[in-house]
Amino acid sequence: MYRRNVRFVTALTIAVLILGSLAVCGCRKRETAQKTPAPTTKKMPATPTTATMVQTTCPIEGTKIDKSVYADYQGKRVYFCCAACKDKFNADPAKYVKQLEDKGITLEKVPK
Repeated sequence: MYRRNVRFVTALTIAVLILGSLAVCGCRKRETAQKTPAPTTKKMPATPTTATMVQTTCPIEGTKIDKSVYADYQGKRVYFCCAACKDKFNADPAKYVKQLEDKGITLEKVPK
């Protein structure tokens, strides 16, 4: 008889804990749903915008640029990975600037 009562009390305790946790979870979800503001819809501008790509790779080697190594050409700044690439660029700068711009890369303007 004693074991039967212990099992019943244990089962009842587990059931109460499970139901209690479900009730708490439901209340928290309702509270967060009430606190979350409704999403606003923004109208997109009528004119299409073009995303500009900045230079992240060396035009000679295709590796990551070092912002301390650069050359200025016709008001535009071109960055390189090393000084050797800068020397190759100076041999025919128009060619490399055109290649970068054809890829959609917008070169930085030379600071004044």
